[in-house]
Amino acid sequence: MPEPVYNLFTEDACGNPVWLDAVADFEVACIRLTQLASVNPGEYFIFNLRTRQVVTSLVSVHEGATASSQH
Repeated sequence: MPEPVYNLFTEDACGNPVWLDAVADFEVACIRLTQLASVNPGEYFIFNLRTRQVVTSLVSVHEGATASSQH
């Protein structure tokens, strides 16, 4: 099983990161993030453990409405 490279996070009410999941593949990370955002609106991001950078973020406002950005 491949080692996780990407950590998925959301933010709590105070803006602190909250870890949700870890996956090895970027495409899988994006799919998983979209799934999580569809259940609970909020701010989400994917953190690359190798580069130590946020590689993409997503804001889910309400069902069916999301915006994403890649860094």
